[in-house]
Amino acid sequence: MELDVGDTLLLCTDGLSKHVRAEEIARILGASGDAETISAALVDAALEAGGSDNVTALVARFHTPHTP
Repeated sequence: MELDVGDTLLLCTDGLSKHVRAEEIARILGASGDAETISAALVDAALEAGGSDNVTALVARFHTPHTP
């Protein structure tokens, strides 16, 4: 898979995808905020929706590297 600047990558357990619809996951991923904030929002959404399983969400946002 090739990633481009502006892409967001989500790695998650089924504890997220079992409780939160794909459309809601996409909405949260599209929100402004850093990767840590978005990850927390995804976990919160799964827990609020029942959270009967372990929930893990890792979000990476790809941007241009900083130059010194």
